[in-house]
Amino acid sequence: MGQPTLFLVVGLPATGKTSAARRMEIERNALRLTKDEWVKALYGHENPLAASDVIEGRLIQIGL
Repeated sequence: MGQPTLFLVVGLPATGKTSAARRMEIERNALRLTKDEWVKALYGHENPLAASDVIEGRLIQIGL
């Protein structure tokens, strides 16, 4: 097994970031960590401000 690779996908809204990330997830058998999906899954439509920072920190921890 080779070195792990981290792909960071950034860009403006509605430019295809999620589609590209989903494609890489399948093609490379990758783990895709998406803050917005975690916030929605855990908090529904509430989306509290503090949740975003906490989840982002956890996702970074998982990625490392």
